[in-house]
Amino acid sequence: AAMAPLPNIFEQAKLSHQLFHQNAPGLVRRFHLTWEQARTIVAACPSCTQHALPTLSAGV
Repeated sequence: AAMAPLPNIFEQAKLSHQLFHQNAPGLVRRFHLTWEQARTIVAACPSCTQHALPTLSAGV
């Protein structure tokens, strides 16, 4: 019997983000991604980058 291919977690996370627009910490928790992978998904989303807050603090 042939084994089914393992699901690509990164692709699943991208699809989930397209539907639910989770933030990077949510993607890390849900899909066990690295921070870099989660930020890449969020940064590639036109809807989210339009409303994104700056990632660097303004020196509070």
